Amino acid sequence: MWGLITYVFPDPTVFGLSFLNWKNLILFMSAFVFLCVIYLGWYASRLPQMLKGAMLVILAAGLSVIFFALGGEYAKPSFDFARDQQKFIENGGANLLGKRLEVVDGVRIELLGCEKIGRQPNCAFELTNTRLDSEFRFESQTTLFEESGGALNVDKMQVGSSKFTYRDAFPLVRGIPTRVTLAFEQGRGDLKQAPALKLRVRVGREEDAVVKFNEVDIK
Repeated sequence: MWGLITYVFPDPTVFGLSFLNWKNLILFMSAFVFLCVIYLGWYASRLPQMLKGAMLVILAAGLSVIFFALGGEYAKPSFDFARDQQKFIENGGANLLGKRLEVVDGVRIELLGCEKIGRQPNCAFELTNTRLDSEFRFESQTTLFEESGGALNVDKMQVGSSKFTYRDAFPLVRGIPTRVTLAFEQGRGDLKQAPALKLRVRVGREEDAVVKFNEVDIK
């Protein structure tokens, strides 16, 4: 059934509903399976003792296998539309802890804030690698958008207290927060809020991924 759905509709977002993404589909399927198991468990309680025990064992084993498969699909999707969505992440605002944070290929990318130094917008990030030590780089098309729609490219980059040339790879050690500051080109007007900040990044030998922060305040 799932294969038929993904064959007819390769990307569920073609329906025009933003909540139809692969993560929500997996969560929905998990909830549906759980409710089905509860119903079958209630039905099994009305069976003879021998059949009841056998059915409960089958339900427990089946639930474990299904949730293991769904968990694997959630962590590393196998369908094309899911992989595409995993590589393009959109952040619309702060989470419950007040942080603007997304995870790409095991690297937590937190937007600490943006400010203007002279006429040059500077945005600070904290990167934390949750996997094995690897290299990280910002690729081309990393841009800060003006209110008029113009795109400001990266002019300078600083990692910790060291200056790097833009698009240079730098190491990310597992578990050590790394502060990165991107200085963008000078804007023409008085930029107080950027409609979007788009980061195109690469972790190790993984494919490029895009993280877009919407409505970014410039202090």
